[in-house]
Amino acid sequence: ILVKKIILKKLCFLLLLINYTSFSQQESDIEKLLLKKLPNVLGNMADQTPFGAGIRSLIGNKKSQLENTIVNQWIKYSKAFEYKDYEMLANYFSFPVVFDALNEPEKIINKKQLIEKYKIIREDNIQEDYKYSILNKYNFIQLSEDFIILDAHYSRYNSKYKKIFFGRGLYSYKRVNTKWKLFEINTF
Repeated sequence: ILVKKIILKKLCFLLLLINYTSFSQQESDIEKLLLKKLPNVLGNMADQTPFGAGIRSLIGNKKSQLENTIVNQWIKYSKAFEYKDYEMLANYFSFPVVFDALNEPEKIINKKQLIEKYKIIREDNIQEDYKYSILNKYNFIQLSEDFIILDAHYSRYNSKYKKIFFGRGLYSYKRVNTKWKLFEINTF
């Protein structure tokens, strides 16, 4: 909650700054630099919010609807992991699922197996005092109309809001009917 408040305060400050600079007749070099960097700053903050697409459209840094869908789905997946909502977590997958195909592949064939795996990951193998995760940056890779990889870089924080882990994962999504589902995760 504290992180969200900080993000919203920064967003409000930057929006006020835009408003202020838009009424001045001449822009200083600092204002030009700020306005040049603003879409990146707001865009990064937008990626952490459920209304990120709206912020991006305001700043003229539009992403495809599909990219927004996948990123927002990853954020919701991450929240389900944070809250230990294993039923919700399982809804983001299509079976069979492959974990760590690049190292030691593990094939999960059904929802029950997946929930058991996530209980072990979340309750036994997670960093001590884990509280939440934040998506730092990502690369959206659309390989076809039905296959996408989200290369996600994320940080985990503890209850004191201190970073305790930095990770990276390749999250592979495929279209199942009209929805996008995870079917492979590789972590580094």
